[in-house]
Amino acid sequence: MTGPARSLPPLAAAWKQAFHLATNGSGSYGKGINLTRNGAVGQIQTRPGQISAPVAVKNSTQRATIHLTELTATQWDTLATKLADDPQAVADLIANRIPATIADSGHDGGISIAPPAEAITFSCSCPTGRTHRLCDHSAALGHAVAERLTSSPSALLGARGMTVRTLAAHVRDLVDGADPGPLPADSNGTVRAAQLYSLAAHRTPQAPPDPELDTVSTLTYNDAPLPGPRAQDLARMTADAAARAQTLLAGVAAAPHDELADVLRILASPAGADHLAAAQRATGLPESTLRAMMIGYRHGGPAGGHATLAATEASTTTLQQAGENIRSSRAAGLGSLTIDGNALTDATTGVQIRLGPDGRWYPFTVWRADEWRPAPGASDDPVEAFRAARSARAARPLGR
Repeated sequence: MTGPARSLPPLAAAWKQAFHLATNGSGSYGKGINLTRNGAVGQIQTRPGQISAPVAVKNSTQRATIHLTELTATQWDTLATKLADDPQAVADLIANRIPATIADSGHDGGISIAPPAEAITFSCSCPTGRTHRLCDHSAALGHAVAERLTSSPSALLGARGMTVRTLAAHVRDLVDGADPGPLPADSNGTVRAAQLYSLAAHRTPQAPPDPELDTVSTLTYNDAPLPGPRAQDLARMTADAAARAQTLLAGVAAAPHDELADVLRILASPAGADHLAAAQRATGLPESTLRAMMIGYRHGGPAGGHATLAATEASTTTLQQAGENIRSSRAAGLGSLTIDGNALTDATTGVQIRLGPDGRWYPFTVWRADEWRPAPGASDDPVEAFRAARSARAARPLGR
């Protein structure tokens, strides 16, 4: 268990450790892992003091909630003051990113966004959870939160009573007009362009030196001194930004726009496979999951990638109505159509459709064991999406 935890982003790793201690060795901790991997946890909702989500197990769905203590205004002030002294944290926050140091409990007064184990409690609509004891549903939610924090760390920030923008504004007020100092380089000697720009905006402009007219200088285009980005990295970022701008101006960019969708967009490019290792470090997701999401992105854009990771929460009524439409259209054939989490699955023929975050249905086919791979043919109509899934399954050789 310690190996994978080290590969997680700092905030996700800090949460996982605190959550593990809060479960106090309960057997539900291990059961929750399996439920999360099987997609039992629906859409996670965050509000000050709690994180909740529906968790589907067999034929019932329960509402699991994890309760956290909110940070006080004084604690937020202390944390913001500490972060304002860290150039890397200032750059991250101004670029609307959560700094890694925010997960460090070594801040003044022991303040960190990841709560201590004793500040985490559980409740659920199931009989066990109603007594505020840890149940399988709450355990599954805790593991799902760890996965969410690898791509959306703001979820935990909101549960502690603050948004990224509010904290960034607080820190910006503290450093406004001041020089936050040099930005340390990453382990590979580079920094993000957004961070460099954000810091530059808060530094006092310096007058250029007087030119020495008697001196002839030769311009070269070598890499900038560290911690500036390499010329090769700047060329890639410029090309990617230009392509992204063209898409946005043409009005064909698909939602949802977030960091994970941007990672998938890069992976889905012709040279995207070269960035798999970096994507694993950035997201904390295994290579097999990223490869599947990359395929989903190619078929359905950002929504297709997200649907590959997990189906969007759908009401029982929506799922049942979609199932009835498929059965009445004879698209299901001889298979047995069942509701599996937030998806409709025909295990006999090895096909599945899931509701995506854009409201469309996305087709999938079984790959190996319980692994599902996305297929082309997403549609607003569940019947058409199901037909696309069956066509994709029939086109693939047996045994694959």
